[in-house]
Amino acid sequence: MQTPQGLRILKNNRGMALIMAITCVLLISWIAMEVSYDSLVEYNVNVNSLNRLKAYYAARAGVDLSLLRIKTYQQAQSQFGKQLGGQAEMLDQIWKFPFAWPVPIPDGLSAVDKDSIQSTLKDSFMDASYVVTIEDEGSKIDLGDLVSPSKVLQETTKHRLLEIFQNKLKNDEDFQRKYGNYRFEELINAITDWQSKSRTSANGGDKRSNYRDYPEDYPPNRGFRTIQELRLVPGMSEDFYEILEPAITIYGMKAINPNQATKEILKSLDAEITDEIADAIIKRREDPAQGGSFKNKEDFWGFITSKGARLGEKTEQIPLVFDKVMNFRIKSTGEYAGVSREITAVVMDLQNVANTVKTYVDKEKASQPGANPTPTPNNNPPNPAQSQSAPLPKGPPRIVYWGER
Repeated sequence: MQTPQGLRILKNNRGMALIMAITCVLLISWIAMEVSYDSLVEYNVNVNSLNRLKAYYAARAGVDLSLLRIKTYQQAQSQFGKQLGGQAEMLDQIWKFPFAWPVPIPDGLSAVDKDSIQSTLKDSFMDASYVVTIEDEGSKIDLGDLVSPSKVLQETTKHRLLEIFQNKLKNDEDFQRKYGNYRFEELINAITDWQSKSRTSANGGDKRSNYRDYPEDYPPNRGFRTIQELRLVPGMSEDFYEILEPAITIYGMKAINPNQATKEILKSLDAEITDEIADAIIKRREDPAQGGSFKNKEDFWGFITSKGARLGEKTEQIPLVFDKVMNFRIKSTGEYAGVSREITAVVMDLQNVANTVKTYVDKEKASQPGANPTPTPNNNPPNPAQSQSAPLPKGPPRIVYWGER
């Protein structure tokens, strides 16, 4: 029995309708999946953006708190520095002590005190965390001193940079084998050429010849704007940069504070300052029972000599300060939901830095033949304690550098 023609057409149409229905369902499902995926991506992007924002403002909170601590330290030093005398270093704890939020709970606290702290933390609107540290920036070696108007600062800075490499050669056999014959004085002269306005290189000849492969506006004949620019100096390798980077700055206070300087910076003062002597310096300045912080040049160099060091002739010319810290580096890291942001800021006392340079320039002019000598209070840079009666500038400390990442 044959199927009628109309029935066969009807069956064919039903098959076509089923295919169209399945196609529509697949298309709608694909659209729904795309919309869902795009929405999920946009949601995650917005959430991450919000997390970064919270982490950033947590880091900002750490910087703001640090500026308050520095201002408090400056005010306390101005009002009580003279009265405390040899105990004035206690005020350093105002800025030295690291701070974090939420506040870590010490193990030795009682259960009642722990509950009180935890209750306070819960009441806070701050749901992000941050860790902030403040370091002494001024006691590092300032690269700008290589072209300072003061010859003393020029020579002592070059000497200390050379000592950094000499110490590395003495203490690192691999470095000695690789760079034992390298002329580091020429590298330091190249750093000077970068900043100097003179067309003649400190190594001799036209300094532009060392920049043939650089753009036409090199060398820039200006100070470094960031420490990272040091990598662009001809002859500077990554090995050399990693050695210099912890000990140098472009925001120095034109003098070294032995009561704050790191071990590497102390060793750069003279070749006779060994690891053992540098450790002894740090141990003494941190222990009042052994004498505490150094009071002046005679106290500092005398202590080093007592340890058996035979200091060089130019060591006495190294500019030193023994009073309050003037320049600070703030490093604040905020974190929220696994996202972190970091802010670095440098605070600088420009007036004291300018006074320090002026003191050395005036002293050198007075020592020249035929010059009328002008009396100077002592051989040290201007003591910040002498300006304690002067009112502090209003507002927050002066920020000269701000970096975010």
